[in-house]
Amino acid sequence: MGGLERREAMVFGGIGAFAAFAVALRVLDVSPVVVFTVAGLAVAGLAWILGVATEEAGESAGPRLSALLNATFGNLPEMIIVILAINEGLLTVAKASIIGSVIGNVLLILGAALLACGLKNGKQTFNRSTAGLNATMLVLATALLAIPTLFAATGSDDIGDQTGVSHALAIVMIVVYAGYLVASFASPEERGDISHGKARWSVKLAIVMLAITALATGVLSEILVTAIEPMIEETGVSEIFIGLIIVPLVGNVAEHLAAVKIAYKGNLDFAMGIAFNSALQVALGVTATAVAFGYIFDNELILSFTPLEIAFLVSATLLASLVASNGAANWIEGVQLLSIYVAAGVVFWYL
Repeated sequence: MGGLERREAMVFGGIGAFAAFAVALRVLDVSPVVVFTVAGLAVAGLAWILGVATEEAGESAGPRLSALLNATFGNLPEMIIVILAINEGLLTVAKASIIGSVIGNVLLILGAALLACGLKNGKQTFNRSTAGLNATMLVLATALLAIPTLFAATGSDDIGDQTGVSHALAIVMIVVYAGYLVASFASPEERGDISHGKARWSVKLAIVMLAITALATGVLSEILVTAIEPMIEETGVSEIFIGLIIVPLVGNVAEHLAAVKIAYKGNLDFAMGIAFNSALQVALGVTATAVAFGYIFDNELILSFTPLEIAFLVSATLLASLVASNGAANWIEGVQLLSIYVAAGVVFWYL
């Protein structure tokens, strides 16, 4: 107890070797498509390790704190990628990644969780009050993301004005998110037990694994981001598709697996908590952080998105809010959420 199992150590070692292979490919200056693909798979593997370490670190915590920890470390790879993309001047990729992560969480992760839970357990109930708060916050976050876009389209076309609006709303976002966390933890803990028994890892091992994996994720994310531009030139794949679909899939694999696994076991409250917490953290926390780093890097990130991005964001928010409103869900609602995500992938592939 308290250490890695042999099979687990072998899997982790394999992921580490794959990450080293990605670094070697970068040094050897091979095709950017190969570098991007291998680095992306390595980041996804590291994200999975982050998810396992987070689960072990939060084993004794309640569903709410564990969901927050899972969302935070699950979003770490994507936040690093967004920050590095801003530093490289890939603002379209950075902005698309924000929208892509939000819709990925509320359409793909939540949809897959509802589908898995419904097929295994039938119709399931969940804490309507907690889900309602999360849905309301998601509507607010969507509004804060859409307002700068509407301002750019119908208001001032001055870049300085748009930058000022983005800065001001980034401050609003971080304040609202902080308030949401305070309100969440001030209310009674929701029902549901996420524990799988005693933690297999010691706290020290979980923390060390989190630190090492986070560092490795930063290195591999830098390789991934620097390969984006040459890969686009070689393949013709659009920046917006990479940002909206590929980056969130790579960065959120830990949350995908955790939420679906937990939902399959019948704990819909915790699975929904992961999806909503992650979406809100990106929409409010990561967005505000990205705007701040845009200012630091002198590469201002103006929160102005394409009409299609906003359309899918609004669609995702409406569907997720409807699911959260009735206190019960089944597999067909998961299919409904997933269908919109598939539509987004098709549309942005052809865009």
